[in-house]
Amino acid sequence: MVTIVRRRSAGSGVRSRMPWRPRSLTIRLTVAGATSGCAREDGLLLVFGSNAGADRHPGWYHNLLAHPGVEVEIGDGSGGVRTFAARARPLEGAERDEAYARQAARVPAYGDYQRATGRVIPVVALHPLDLATPDAARNRAIVHQLVTVHAALRAQLADLRGGGPAAADLAVHCLAFCDALGSHHATEDAVLPAFDAAFPELAPVLARLRAEDREVARGLAELRPLLTGPDVPGEDVRRRLDALAGEMERHFAYEEAHLLPALTPS
Repeated sequence: MVTIVRRRSAGSGVRSRMPWRPRSLTIRLTVAGATSGCAREDGLLLVFGSNAGADRHPGWYHNLLAHPGVEVEIGDGSGGVRTFAARARPLEGAERDEAYARQAARVPAYGDYQRATGRVIPVVALHPLDLATPDAARNRAIVHQLVTVHAALRAQLADLRGGGPAAADLAVHCLAFCDALGSHHATEDAVLPAFDAAFPELAPVLARLRAEDREVARGLAELRPLLTGPDVPGEDVRRRLDALAGEMERHFAYEEAHLLPALTPS
């Protein structure tokens, strides 16, 4: 199975884009099983847009073309799920044809799928994020993305704490913020393995960031029932928002102080 959703977070299902959120956020790709649309070759994950031989490309393929930056979720072979950041690259010409032929040899149904349709079934390679390879433009883009998302989350939380939304609307706005913060941490979880590989000297920093992510996740999990219950959120919610604001700011400041210089050394 190959599916793509926009910005999913635990317990909230598929979420819509809020107007204040940055438009450069990635999407999440979930893949499972070589017989159901993906294969591993030479360290890459290949996904095949067979759509069971239908005459239309699957919807996820169009999403990948528009948003090649993805978070990949795939089984780790022991019942768990491994998540990593990657960039999607559609294969073309002979490279595509050879990869598809190999897949059809592994799983003959893919030969049937191609014969059943007049379209060329796309093959997409997912390249894991490799921060060890020098790329100044890529690193600047990552820094810009991190700073932009942090600024948006800070502004949203400041509005919530400053009494921006009316009491009756507070739950809706808080849930939107919780989703956005949870989504950011899901992205962070996908990207940190690339920092592990490229910057082993940052091991203590990355361990602290992961621990803080877990703490914030617990705080969000405790806050969410207060926002989805029948009562209008009151002072308890605002106190929890104040506590969350302190944790979030410390986390963001620490992350910016240690990860940004590693990506853009002077």
